[in-house]
Parts: sequence; structure tokens; C-alpha cells
Amino acid sequence: MIPDDAPVAAGLRAMPQVPNPPAAQAPRASALPTLAAFVSQVRRQRGRARRLSQVVSLASLLLVLGGCASYQARPLAERADSVRALRSLSVDTARIPLPRLAAQPIDLDRPLPMAAVAALAVLDNPSLRLARDRLGVAQAQAFAAGLLPDPRFSASRDVPRHSPGASTTAYSYGLDFDLGSLLTRPAAEAAARQHVRSVNLDLLWQEWQTASQAQLIYVRLAALHARRGLLLREQALVRRGLRRSNAAVTQGNLSRTDADAQLLRLQSLRQRLAADDRNRVDLQSRLHALLGLAPGVPLHLAGLPDIGPEAPAQARAALARVADIRPDLLALRAGYASQEQSLREAVLQQFPSISVGLSRARDTSDVNTVGFGLSFRLPLFNGSRGRIAVARATRRELRDAYQLRLDQTQAQVEQTLARLALLRRQQAALRADLPALRAAAASARQALADGSYTLQQAQSQQLALLDQRLALLDLREQQAEQSVALDLLTGAGLYRGASSASSASSASKPSAS
Repeated sequence: MIPDDAPVAAGLRAMPQVPNPPAAQAPRASALPTLAAFVSQVRRQRGRARRLSQVVSLASLLLVLGGCASYQARPLAERADSVRALRSLSVDTARIPLPRLAAQPIDLDRPLPMAAVAALAVLDNPSLRLARDRLGVAQAQAFAAGLLPDPRFSASRDVPRHSPGASTTAYSYGLDFDLGSLLTRPAAEAAARQHVRSVNLDLLWQEWQTASQAQLIYVRLAALHARRGLLLREQALVRRGLRRSNAAVTQGNLSRTDADAQLLRLQSLRQRLAADDRNRVDLQSRLHALLGLAPGVPLHLAGLPDIGPEAPAQARAALARVADIRPDLLALRAGYASQEQSLREAVLQQFPSISVGLSRARDTSDVNTVGFGLSFRLPLFNGSRGRIAVARATRRELRDAYQLRLDQTQAQVEQTLARLALLRRQQAALRADLPALRAAAASARQALADGSYTLQQAQSQQLALLDQRLALLDLREQQAEQSVALDLLTGAGLYRGASSASSASSASKPSAS
């Protein structure tokens, strides 16, 4: 049985195959070139995008490297760097933050007064050079404390391997920033600024101490020089008397005991001169080291300075405001203020530190995503409690250290003033006896010429006058030393107004080197 559609099917199979008309084949023939052009254009666009991305990456890298610091090696010195000529010392007193020393002229061709030696010590002392380097470190730390942390960038790329479902390479980019630093940055900056001020004031205090040490050595060297002149005069007098005594003993006009007594006094004078010479060499070595001079460089000093009667009054007036004058007390106050800010920073750090970020990613199935991230630290176990405890204990220690230094200053000033008053009374008593001793020595010389005095009697009067002068010189030296101590303790006299100069220099910024 033949189905109804058989004739139709048979007819269709029997029909000859007619080729497609040219108009129907044209679109298919032109589709291949169009697809190839599209693929080629896409490839060119991807190539341009890749080259543009490489250029941008290279430009970003060059920009980052352009802002980086460069490294240069600085080898250490192989020999000592002491100054071997007096004229090589720095004499620019305008750089000294102590007003009275800054106004002190320095003439290296003349004997140097005490203030000039103190100014040279502040300018050329090697230890102060090292202390100024520490100030530069503190300024650099303050500069670093004011910088914001850099954002963090992350990137990853995943290449599929033998994965049927993968159609493209996956990548992921991320950029995040810690917002917690914005919360603690003001306290950190304030702490760093106060630390720089503290270091700067410590440097000023070290300059005070260096100048005071130079003045003290100067006073002792000047006193040794003056005492040497008196001792040499006394030695010449004893030698002349000893020669006459030996001649008198030979002639039988004088006992040997009297001549031996003069010999013992001569030996005592020689021992005192030898001890002074050893002390002078030691003091000169210390002063050369203080000035950064090589040993053996000639250094001529002027005489012992006179101490005016106004020094105690100036010291008492300065003692009432010593907390606003002494650099070490101001440095302790600045250190306490810095610790206050460090404690504040530690308290702020107990709050959660929040970080925010943006991300851009594509997986292997060509799904593109843009995301936002948020992360924070939970203060459950630490919470900056340990740092807060340490900061509070350190603040308590600094407070007690400041109070102790203030109390010690008060006691030291009162003790120095009492010593200075005692020395002035003793000096007045010796000066009161000096005219009588001068008159007695003059009468003894006249009596020796008349023949009514023996040589030993006249010599005794002259030696008593020289001993009185030596005692007055010793009291003058001690008064000068106590005056130097008052300058250091109170800021009076030589250092008046020096603390005001420190506030201007404390705001200086770190310099690039």
C-alpha cells in the first residue's frame, strides 16, 4: 500500500537539483571577510589597549621612582679631624643661640677673654656637633610622623589549565587604605613636635654646660698663671735670701738652722710650682679637647675676670623664673608634653582600626565584578591596653623627674649663693689686712737698708705679704668659679635671655642631606 504522499516525495526526488541563484550566494560569500575584519579590528584594539596599559604602567613606575630618594655611600674617615691651627676655628658667633655669647667679638690675634673662649667652645666642640646631628634625627622623625601611610595595591592573575568551563583568564585588582591612621595622626604629629622641641632644648642645655665648662677651665688656667707669677717672685726672694744665708753661715755669722729653714721653704715653693705645672698641662689638654684643637696648638688667654657685686642679685632674680629660663627644665616640660600626646595616641588606638578598599575582578567564565571592602580590628584581647599602661607610667616618671630637677636647682642655687657670700666676707677681711702688710714689708726693706733688720726678718715680712696675695688670688678664683656655677644654674649674667632664642630654633624643619 502506497501512502498518499508518495507521489509527492517521489516527485521531489525526481526533480533535478537547481543551483542557488547568484543573488542568494552573495551574502554568504561576503560574511567571511566581514568576520575576519572584525577579528582583526578587535585584535588591533586589544593590542593598542595592551600597549597603552604598558605605557601607563611604565609612566607610573617612573613617577614613583622619581619621588624616591637616592643612595650615596659616605665612607668613614681614616684619621683624626682635630683642628691644627687656631685660625681654623669657627668664629661666627651669630650662630650661637646664647645672646650674650652671640654678641661677643673674637679676635684670635689677641689673648682671649673668658666669654670668647666660651663662644669658641659652643661653636667648635665636637660633642656639640654630634648633639646637633641628634637634633636632625629628631626632626626627621617628626617629618615621618606627619606622613600618611601609603595605600596598598594588590593584583592577581589566574590562567586556566585544561578546564572545559573556562573561557578566559581571570584577574583581580584591589586598592585599600587604613583610615585608623587619620584618627591617630594629629596626636602622633603633636608628640613628634614636642619631642623635637625637647631635643632642641637638650642641645641648648648642652651648649650651656659646654660654655660653663670652658669658663671654669679658663678661670683655673688664668688663676694658675697669676699664681705662678707670685710664686716665682717668692722663689726669687727665697733664693736670694738663701744665698746670703749660706754666705753668712760660712762666715760664722748665722746658724745653720736658719739657712736650712729657708732651704725647706724653697723646696716647698718648687713643689707647688711643679704641681701647678702638672695641673696646667691637664687643664690645657681639656680646653683643647673642648675646642676641638689638636694638642700643642698655642692658645693665649687673658687675665682672671673680675666678678661684679651684682651677680648674687641677678641670680636671685633669675631663680624666681628659673623654670622658664633653664633649657633642661624646659626640655623636661617639652618631653612631658610629648608623652601626654603619646598617651593620647595610645588611647585613640584602642578604637577599631578601619580599612576600606575597592576591587575589580574577572573570573574564568568572563564574569566581571566591581567590589567594595571593609575591614577592622576588634579590640578584644589587646586593645592597646598595654601601651596605655606604659604611657601612663612614663608620664608619671617624667613628672617626678621634672619636680626633682626643679627642687635640686633651688637647693644648688641657695648653696652657691651662701658660698659666694662667705668668700666675699673672707676676701674683705684679707683686703683689710693688706695695707698693713704692705706697710710692714716697706718698713722691713727700709730697716734692712738701715741695718736695724736682719735679712731673715725683712724676708719674713715680704713673704707674709706674698702669702696674703696668694690667699686673695685663691679667693678670687673661687668666687669666679661660683659665679660661673650661678650662670649655669640660673641663666643669669652670661646666659640672660638665652631661653627665648630656643623657641625660634625649635620650630626648624629637617633639612635634606
